[in-house]
Amino acid sequence: MIHLVADANLSRRFVEACLRLGADFPIVHIADWLGGKHRISKDPVLLEVLRAHKMVLVTFDRRTMAMHAGALTRCGGGHAGVILFRRTVSQTDYGKQSRLVFEFWKEARAWDWSDRIEYLPRT
Repeated sequence: MIHLVADANLSRRFVEACLRLGADFPIVHIADWLGGKHRISKDPVLLEVLRAHKMVLVTFDRRTMAMHAGALTRCGGGHAGVILFRRTVSQTDYGKQSRLVFEFWKEARAWDWSDRIEYLPRT
């Protein structure tokens, strides 16, 4: 089963809001995953570790994450998937963030997430 990891750019409150929508929703905050070992890892390292664990990253880091994910794909290393929030989503609106991810994941959880990058909300 594929799981989601919220990176350090997202609040634990976002994860808590997701879990209120569904107690079995497959998401964890990076600080709580593997003892927080990767919460300050550089983007390429984090993406490689998440690929090894089949974990899709959820982040606000539009500036660099898509670039690093694309570079890993082009060099043949790949990544396990990235979900990025668009600028229209406030970094403090945990309710909106959680609803977007929760509803999107109902459809997307069965997808092949290898090297996929998705933006929320979808247009």
